[in-house]
Amino acid sequence: MGIGHNLPAMMQQALPVLDKLTEQGFQAFFVGGCVRDTAMGIPIKDVDIASSAKPEQVMAIFPRCIPTGLQHGTVTVVHDGVPYEVTTFRTESEYEKHRRPLQVEFIDRLDGDLQRRDLTINAMAMNASGELYDPFGGLDDIHHKTVRSVGDADARFQEDALRMLRAIRFASQFEFTISDSTWNALLHHRELLRFIAMERVQAELDRMVSGTSPDAALRLLSESELLRYCGTSLPDVNKWTEPVTTGMLSGIAEPDTRYAALMITKDISAADAEETFKALRFPMIRTNAIMSILLLQINMRQQAGELRLAWTEAVIQYGEEAARRWLVVVDWDKQHKQHAHHQCLLDWLNGMSAITLKQLNLNGRQLAEGLQREPGLWTGQLLKRLLLDVALGKLPNTQPELLKQAQIWIIEEQ
Repeated sequence: MGIGHNLPAMMQQALPVLDKLTEQGFQAFFVGGCVRDTAMGIPIKDVDIASSAKPEQVMAIFPRCIPTGLQHGTVTVVHDGVPYEVTTFRTESEYEKHRRPLQVEFIDRLDGDLQRRDLTINAMAMNASGELYDPFGGLDDIHHKTVRSVGDADARFQEDALRMLRAIRFASQFEFTISDSTWNALLHHRELLRFIAMERVQAELDRMVSGTSPDAALRLLSESELLRYCGTSLPDVNKWTEPVTTGMLSGIAEPDTRYAALMITKDISAADAEETFKALRFPMIRTNAIMSILLLQINMRQQAGELRLAWTEAVIQYGEEAARRWLVVVDWDKQHKQHAHHQCLLDWLNGMSAITLKQLNLNGRQLAEGLQREPGLWTGQLLKRLLLDVALGKLPNTQPELLKQAQIWIIEEQ
């Protein structure tokens, strides 16, 4: 065991779990991300515990347990209302399709457990006193800002091809450099990514794009061309993974607006963007939200007439959320055609007293009754016309004024 560290509050709260395991004669350590982040002096997100105790032994010690992954040796222990994953030391035999171990063997040695992990910075352990156990030089790699595979990088990536994306994610997240041996192994084995489920690829890509350094992640994805080797083809992937030159993507707060900005600045077609999100198994609600921004962009790029009219029609068609997200991209991208008009477009949007038919102070039944006519297709058409004028600020959004204008249009068309 190496030098001691002050345990963060979240790990201190978990100490009774370690203590109970050691009292019963088992080894127990903090492992994974909480150890890495504590060694780096950054806030931890969760706590993972590894122990020589088998799952059934863990369940016998603690009154409140959830058997979350018994086949992998994981039991969730609930202590003081907080869940902690306790996983038995294990080794993993031959891997199936470069992703799942064919066999998991429980062992009583911490070394063997740490050896199966992906990167040296994730293969450290810490005891209850905060002493670091670091058999693979993870702390040294943290000091040198290096991402390195545990042991033989070729073997690690062949065991689990997702580790290649994880290496890029951690390098970008911490602004570390990937070691030469690990990078060369990644380039050599990148075609193995086809064995990884697209949902897992999407989860890693999401963490990169929504992280603190999406630009660094894009640079590594571009240099490695890793995403070209996905199981489902991603159209124009080399084009949209190139780092953005118009500004730092981290300047946009919301992750899905970052995806939209990527597609807009790289001039990816709506069809290719939609196919990309579908291939990455994005939930439909997210795909639709991003596509609304992209379609609004196409609409505004093609506008030839008066700017306020085109903008108002686009806001009504694609919705306020898409409009506001698109404006974020316009403001961020200094080279955008509408960048100079950003404030004006925002003011017009903020001044719209109705954007949807629901916000109009007149419905189809009221319109028909007010004009003493039978409802029909004409009611919907007239309401849309009224909505546009209200959104343009030409009409107040009050029922008497709306009925009055509708009456005028009816007379004009007779």
